[in-house]
Parts: sequence; C-alpha cells; structure tokens
Amino acid sequence: MKKQRANQNNIDPKDLMAVERATTALLGTAISLIVLGFVIEKFELFLHLLTLQLADNSTKVPQLSHVIFYKYLSISVVIAGILLALFTYKYYTTWIKHLQRNEVSTDKKIYFILSVFIAIIGIVLMASMLFI
Repeated sequence: MKKQRANQNNIDPKDLMAVERATTALLGTAISLIVLGFVIEKFELFLHLLTLQLADNSTKVPQLSHVIFYKYLSISVVIAGILLALFTYKYYTTWIKHLQRNEVSTDKKIYFILSVFIAIIGIVLMASMLFI
C-alpha cells in the first residue's frame, strides 16, 4: 500500500519539466501582452502630443478624436496579460495534480481564448491603421 501511494506522488521529471516549460511560455505571453498594452498606451500619448504640437503651430490638421480608443485598447490588453498571468498559476497546479494521479489531460480552452484574443487585437490594430 505504501509503495503504491509513494508511486502516485512520484512525478516523472520529464513530465514536470514539460509542464514548467509550458507554464513559462504562458508567463512569457502574459508579459508580452502587458508590454504590448504599454506600447499601445505610449502610442496614444504620442498621438495626443502630436495633436497638441500641430494645433500650436496653427496647422490645419483634423483632430485625432480616436486617440482615446488606444487608451481603452491598451488597458484591455494589459488586463488580459494580468488575467493570463493569474490563470497560469491555476494551470500549473492543475497539471501537477494530474501528474500526481498519473492522468493526462489537456486544457484547449486557454489556447483557443488566447489565440482569439490576440487575433482580435491584431485585427483592431490593423483596422485602426487603415481606417482611423
């Protein structure tokens, strides 16, 4: 009985390292999303300063009314990065439990949600470059 219990808590190091690599990749993606949100915010600031500078020179420039759009986009991207970082801990602990029980399970939802969100960010940024 004790041998079986000790066997259940014994995780293969290769499996543990694979989970740690996946967790590290998710954390890297979360950091990238947070940095992307920061870059978008700074672009919004650049557009705002550009508008003020051009207005002072009395050059006829249409007002950049869409500047606030980048603020909301950047906040949503940073929030997504924070949520992904928090989810990564849950992902890691869930996988450790699966490995302790010698189960193999996969969570395709997080990758689907992450892929769709990043695609939406790309589409919105591309549309803002083309139409705004």
